[in-house]
Amino acid sequence: MNLATKITVFRILLAPIFVFCFIQSKGTEINFLWAALIVAFLSEVSDALDGIVARKFNLESDIGKVLDPLADSLARMSAFLSFLCLGYANIWMILVFFYRDSMVATLRIIAASKKIILGARTSGKVKAIVQAISIFGILITLLLKQYQIELPISYDDSITVFMMTAVLITIYSLWDYLYFNKEVLKSIFE
Repeated sequence: MNLATKITVFRILLAPIFVFCFIQSKGTEINFLWAALIVAFLSEVSDALDGIVARKFNLESDIGKVLDPLADSLARMSAFLSFLCLGYANIWMILVFFYRDSMVATLRIIAASKKIILGARTSGKVKAIVQAISIFGILITLLLKQYQIELPISYDDSITVFMMTAVLITIYSLWDYLYFNKEVLKSIFE
């Protein structure tokens, strides 16, 4: 349980705190919306920090390699499920995120059981960044709505743009992952 792993575990613990804060806001309680935004910010900072600490201090570990993607999925899925609960996302959107993360994680486990390493792709990093931006965008949009600050498009349309962008990039990252690893995947399932 080194420092990098502790930071990752901290990120895992933040996920239900985000859900609590966001659901308590019910879209109208400004203090809870601010709290949800702060928790999301802490989650993203800790995501960057655990990797930096692990590399800089040579603290990379097998448990960290397993917990980091789990923490990423839990943090972002918690946010998107919270959006679903209050009507800011559709179930099919959440399923895209869930299926992509589940498929990639399962393929990595199967490959690892055959002593094959399926590395991360740049599209996965882009997906993570776009999902994080979408989460922040939705939270900020809801705060702007509470402060009655006008946007060039409606609040609902703004939220839809953030969600659809995250969905499309997530679909692309799954396709890219499967396509790039198609030869390895063929050998795994032979």
